[in-house]
Amino acid sequence: MLETILTLFTVCFFARMSPGPDMMLLIRHSTAGAGGAGGTGAHSCRAAYACVLGVCLGLCCHVMLSVLGLAIIIKSNPMVFRALQYAGAGYLLYVGWRCFFDRGSVQLDAGGMHCTTGWQGFRDGLFCNLLNPKVTMFILSVFMQLVTPETALGDRLAYGAVIVLEGLFGWAAFVYFLHTPFMRRLYGTHAGTINRVTGLILFCLGGAIFVWG
Repeated sequence: MLETILTLFTVCFFARMSPGPDMMLLIRHSTAGAGGAGGTGAHSCRAAYACVLGVCLGLCCHVMLSVLGLAIIIKSNPMVFRALQYAGAGYLLYVGWRCFFDRGSVQLDAGGMHCTTGWQGFRDGLFCNLLNPKVTMFILSVFMQLVTPETALGDRLAYGAVIVLEGLFGWAAFVYFLHTPFMRRLYGTHAGTINRVTGLILFCLGGAIFVWG
């Protein structure tokens, strides 16, 4: 069992390091208000960590789908899969549009700054992860490689917990890095550019699903 857990941890770690919607959202909420005064950095930090919690709650749902075998239904029903796919793509387009055009979120003067809240961060993280069927399919594919029908429910739950905990601590460490003094100085100079690039990437990710499926 320990070997399986280490394998699962390694696979999830490298998969999480690949740029994707969750990473882009965390960057967006970490940079909102970065470099400002009046406690705005603390607000962006709370929003980013709240986004981590939202992402991990979404992961919990995907894991439960896989543990209970419900993800197989989604995979075997193209209409359900396609509906979830387009719902996730639509949400990515919305978040990307907001990142690109919401100039207020990257104003660095204390008077004109608009910071994201903890609830906004949590909501974005939850729905972006929850409405991404590729997360379900990835977790399901990993489960199919590591477990068998004879695998005990307790063991499958333990494997699911590894996925969620790896995401929780891994993303929290990523956010902490984004809030180090060096990175905050960097965002103080280039936060607007980073926010627009983040929005563009999210928009392209969402658009690619509509174009190529």
